[in-house]
Amino acid sequence: MEQKKESKLKKKIFIKTFGCQMNEYDSNRILDITKKINYFPTKKKSEADCYIINTCHIREKATEKVFHDVGRLKKEYRNKKKPILIIAGCVAQAEGDLILKKDRYVDAVIGPQSYQSINKVIKDIENKKGQFDITNFETIKKFDELKSTNNSNFNVSSFLTIQEGCDKFCKFCVVPYTRGPEYSRSFEEILDEADKLISNGSREITLLGQNVNAYNKNNKRLSDIIHALEKKKIF
Repeated sequence: MEQKKESKLKKKIFIKTFGCQMNEYDSNRILDITKKINYFPTKKKSEADCYIINTCHIREKATEKVFHDVGRLKKEYRNKKKPILIIAGCVAQAEGDLILKKDRYVDAVIGPQSYQSINKVIKDIENKKGQFDITNFETIKKFDELKSTNNSNFNVSSFLTIQEGCDKFCKFCVVPYTRGPEYSRSFEEILDEADKLISNGSREITLLGQNVNAYNKNNKRLSDIIHALEKKKIF
């Protein structure tokens, strides 16, 4: 009886990911976090209890594409129970106010530095507490949450974020406004996550960052990470 009751509590989550490799990494980590509240990934978006669009702001008309996706989702769920709909990623960070004002079908926008709050947001939406705009730059809190959340990626080739954000403010680039200032994860934290990926079967790890060469934490640089990973003989 207890097993049957537990299985009924499980819900399904689907993430549609646009853009860069870091968005792929973020989507995988969101799936790891939401397992803590019994949301498990599905490949069938039509059966999702929670539907997340993880967006990229680099491409032209990125915001319009989000609204087009929301429109298609409305049609698909016209005769079904509406899923929790969350817009995540860089478009959410840059255009969150507009998205929420323009379409009440969207339950929340969550920026790429705030997705550690996603479980609380989902629970609040379940309790019908309204729309949510979670777009603070909380990079440290995010990686603190990820330290306590196992990376369940079992791919032979895996992504691993070591640095986020950029301080350059180039005129053609939105990264400082959507990913925030440069932040480097601790050397130990990175190696701990790498060990987990290796134990999961990874034999290739791609190190990610908006400005990956700028990695600098407690006198450790990118070269130190590469040398440490090379000693693990995974390549």
